[in-house]
Amino acid sequence: MILFLILFFVLQGFVLFCCAAAGNDPVSQKLSDEEQMKFLSDWNRRQSENA
Repeated sequence: MILFLILFFVLQGFVLFCCAAAGNDPVSQKLSDEEQMKFLSDWNRRQSENA
């Protein structure tokens, strides 16, 4: 039973580490925000053209 608990917490730590390492830094966030703004701008332009 103790082995399962240790394995569980090791896997949880691995998942948390992967999430923290997956682009949560400010530069990646800024790039993501810029990409989203460009997408929304393009989408809004397409919607205006179709209306």
